[in-house]
Amino acid sequence: MLKLHGFAISNYYNIVKHVMLIKGIAFEEVFAPPSQEPEMLALSPMGKVPFLETESGILTEASVILEYLEEAYPEVPLYPADAFERARVKQIIKTIELYIESPAHDLIGFLFGREVSDLTKENSATMLDRGIPALNRLVTISPYLFGDTLTAADVFALYAFKLANNATKVTYGRDIVAEVPGLNGMMDLLEAREDTQKVLDENRAALKMMQAAK
Repeated sequence: MLKLHGFAISNYYNIVKHVMLIKGIAFEEVFAPPSQEPEMLALSPMGKVPFLETESGILTEASVILEYLEEAYPEVPLYPADAFERARVKQIIKTIELYIESPAHDLIGFLFGREVSDLTKENSATMLDRGIPALNRLVTISPYLFGDTLTAADVFALYAFKLANNATKVTYGRDIVAEVPGLNGMMDLLEAREDTQKVLDENRAALKMMQAAK
């Protein structure tokens, strides 16, 4: 059985977990926080989560894991069959990952009681000012990011934007979800699913535990 290593606070962990639930893949969850300890680095070269343990070995990086799951478990597709259209979905995911989630992720020190430097705030704002328009050039949400079919891009966007929007609201008073026409509706549509609620409930419980442990 596949083993998904990570923890429910991680948005990337939740992305992979949610895709596995949608696809109906049997898997075991293994709690593993990020670490630079040798034992962790032997499994995840950067010490990051999530990583997926398969019969053939271990895979890291959420987008890589998603593509592996699509190829290994194609019965419930979350990418288009056409090669070009499939690449377009990957392009949307990569745009969100690099130019929206990543700069916003740099702002989340407040979750852990840490100050975020003015330089980090400025750099993140600059990248978001480019990333949000770039995404808008790639998508016309109707009702999903890639038209009328749910894809991995929607799952990725849900968790990436939840974290990013939380960070930008606290840091800048900025609602970046509202800056992408139709995104709020897509997120509401996805959140109405039972599998989404399972992942979000477990995420909220993990966050409460982290806050209580401070």
